[in-house]
Amino acid sequence: MTRRLIQKLHTYAGLLTFVNLAVFGLVGLSAALESRPQDRAPQVRFVPFTVEPNLTDRQVAERVCALLHLSLATPIQKEVIQHDGANNLLLDFWHANGRHKVTVLEAEGHLRVEELRNSLWSYLGTLHATTAEFHSGDWRMQLWADYNEFAMWCLIGMLASGVALWLLSQPCHRWALWSLAIGCGLFAALCFWTR
Repeated sequence: MTRRLIQKLHTYAGLLTFVNLAVFGLVGLSAALESRPQDRAPQVRFVPFTVEPNLTDRQVAERVCALLHLSLATPIQKEVIQHDGANNLLLDFWHANGRHKVTVLEAEGHLRVEELRNSLWSYLGTLHATTAEFHSGDWRMQLWADYNEFAMWCLIGMLASGVALWLLSQPCHRWALWSLAIGCGLFAALCFWTR
């Protein structure tokens, strides 16, 4: 009875953390092998934009963010809002899909938008680092952040139940011993290979 319950817990915890482990594994392998392709070159475009009188820099930033549909970059942090040498408002939006560096050219009536799209590896790296500490204004990123946190707890449950199953198995159970030996060997080989 206890063994069946632990097996179910182990199986469901593993299934609930599968996507999380896949992302972590891909990011970890690409970092270890240093084979990540470089991000693409930025694209520059100009977008018409009029700054209404008496708006604060934050209000302008919020309107620019809405105009460019950058919900992944919300809520807007104070570090995003800067000024360049010519005192133009400079907005530096970082998000999972990349970066939008926007210069508000108020006198000319437009925005200079420098868009840099993340490669797949950079995108996965951002997902890898996103946990419940992250508070996004976009429900999709917040949902991923909450799932990522939940999956890490499931991973702890899967590891604990795996140890319990191993301890409850027969002392000479060949699969348990072979799994332990192969797992330790692969871990040692990966550590040796990546150092």
